[in-house]
Order: sequence, then structure tokens, then C-alpha cells
Amino acid sequence: MLTIVNSKRKVTDYKNPLISIGKNCTIRAGSIIYSEVSIGNNCQTGHNVMIREKTSIGHNTIIGTNTVIDGNVVIGDDVSIQTGVYIPLYCKIGNKVFMGPYSKLTNDKYMMRKEFDLIGPIIEDEVSLGANSVILPGITLKKGTIVGASAVVTKNTREGDIVVGNPAKFLKKKPDDWI
Repeated sequence: MLTIVNSKRKVTDYKNPLISIGKNCTIRAGSIIYSEVSIGNNCQTGHNVMIREKTSIGHNTIIGTNTVIDGNVVIGDDVSIQTGVYIPLYCKIGNKVFMGPYSKLTNDKYMMRKEFDLIGPIIEDEVSLGANSVILPGITLKKGTIVGASAVVTKNTREGDIVVGNPAKFLKKKPDDWI
């Protein structure tokens, strides 16, 4: 069952050949889902979420209010995307990822529009991004990486790294007994 919550109506069965939304999903008021989007089972959005075309979202994913997913994005299962997150074109996000409020991924190395290829970050499984963190274009965050609040990640991480600061620096390895 899909639940689309709106101040005027509740839609419990939605079918569109260009959009696939799994069972037991809740899409809240003001959200926009473009064509060629696939959303797994048991997902929910906050209000005013935008999910652009050619995006795939796995099962059990939460997308917070005012989040923008700009398209051509792959998001795994059991992902928690908090309020105000920005995910640009060409990003890959693994399973069991936490993206803190207002964290931002970027895909363009230059502020001025030029003829360069856009390349989004790759966020591997079990990564946690602190609130207001920024991940620069083409960066890979390896499995289990933890990014501190407001950190700006300019270099790839190794598995289990904890990075903090601007620019982000290695602090220590994630202890083995941390989940």
C-alpha cells in the first residue's frame, strides 16, 4: 500500500508505468517524484522532497523534509536521509548509510558553468555523515567511514576512518565494537 498524504486526499493505490513505488510507502505533501524513479518497499518521505528522474531508492529508506535528490542517483537499502540533504546528479549511496541534517554531496569541481564532466561522490555501506557535512565531487567514502559535523571532505577515506574538520582530516579508526 502506498500512502500519499495531502491535506485534501489520501491515495492508497498508485500506478504509473514510469514510476515504481513499493509497498507500505508514505509520500508526504509537497513532494515531487519525476518519471523513471524506483522506490523500494517501506520507504517514507518528509514534506517537500524532490526526487528527480532516473533515481533508484532501495527498501526501508527515510528521506527527510526539504531534501533534493537531483537524479541519476542510486540509493541502497536501510538509508536514513535527514532534513535538508542535497544529493546531486551521479551519486551512489550504499546500504545502511546515515546522512545528517543539511549534509551536502557535490558533483561539480567548478563554480562557473564550464564544459567539465560532473562526477558525484560514492558513499559506501555503513557510512555516517554528520550534520552540515560537505562531500566534494568524485570522493569515495569507504565502508564504515564517519564524517564529523560540518566537515568538508576533500580526499577519499579508508574503511572505518573517522574524519573531522575543514578540510576533513583523519582523527582515528572507528573502534571494532562500534556498530
